[in-house]
Amino acid sequence: MFDDNLVIAFIPARGGSKGLPGKNLMKLAGKTMIERAAASANDWATGTKVDVTVVSSDDEGILANAKAVGCVTHERSAFAASDEATAADVLRDYFESADVMIDLDGRDPWIVYLQPTSPARTGRHVQEAFALLTPGVRSVVSVTTPEKSPYWTLNIGEGGKLTPLFPEAFEANRQSLQQAYIPNGAIYIFKLSDFLARGAVPVTNAVPYIMSREESVDIDTQEDFDKAKALLEH
Repeated sequence: MFDDNLVIAFIPARGGSKGLPGKNLMKLAGKTMIERAAASANDWATGTKVDVTVVSSDDEGILANAKAVGCVTHERSAFAASDEATAADVLRDYFESADVMIDLDGRDPWIVYLQPTSPARTGRHVQEAFALLTPGVRSVVSVTTPEKSPYWTLNIGEGGKLTPLFPEAFEANRQSLQQAYIPNGAIYIFKLSDFLARGAVPVTNAVPYIMSREESVDIDTQEDFDKAKALLEH
């Protein structure tokens, strides 16, 4: 519970991956990606505030692994398991389905969305993100700093010529540009009602939880996995 409200951790874990097949069941420091994500939902220094952890997948091995560590499992639909499906599609596939295994009893729970491909995220990070939910705050998004400033991004426009996305940046002193951040995919916290009303994970006006680039490693390729392995098994 958090602020007298139910807390549901939601872990999306598709079986297919073009960049690194089987990545969600690969082990880092003795735990699969699923096990590490589930642990980050429950291993809090001052006690567990997550009431239930849901793993949504189309893969029998992932669902079995999730069930073995005490998670509620949900076999997602074919569309929610497709390449075209978004995070919002996967969430709706569960919370708007007829076989939801959680009795909300009219309550509006907090959802903490935890991608398993963020293996450096720990229970401490999730706990600190929840601490940002002060009165009036209804969403938190974990972010990190990009390696290169997005203010110097260019498009190739008509006639094959370069067009700056932020023309003013090319006329400004580098130090005068506002610090930019990007979502790292590790933690999203929001109210279920806000998600259902918007049809998307609330990001605009969310409070940022800032994580380092090392903590923000995201597994998509073998190179990413090797980087995470060096970080977590040193």
